Amino acid sequence: MSEIGFKKQFAIDINGINTEFVFHVFDNKWMLLITQLGKLPALYNVQFDVGRDERVIPMLHGPIHSPEMHVSVPVTMNCCMGADSDEIRGGIQFLVNETTLNKCPTELLIGLGLKQLDSPGLREIAKVLDQGVF
Repeated sequence: MSEIGFKKQFAIDINGINTEFVFHVFDNKWMLLITQLGKLPALYNVQFDVGRDERVIPMLHGPIHSPEMHVSVPVTMNCCMGADSDEIRGGIQFLVNETTLNKCPTELLIGLGLKQLDSPGLREIAKVLDQGVF
């Protein structure tokens, strides 16, 4: 009998705010929803501009932990639903750079709905993603 539901679903406090996480793997993409709003946030489709072939190069792109190099994992984002903003796009790019989200084999559908979009909150979310989701 197959499981019904999402691969991971939980809620924790991030900087004193209840934050809900939903993660699921589909055949053609990953889906990640992160919200502090109690509702579905704006959804973005993220395509990785540089692919990788694990047989040839084990890691062509990956987490970038070198601020002095000013390098980001190259992605193309399209807002599929909801209000589009540069702040949310920046938050998504940060999470792709700083977590194993960049190991997504194809595309990523992500919703990021935070009451306050700031570096400390994003760093806490990055820790949760790497410790509790992947």
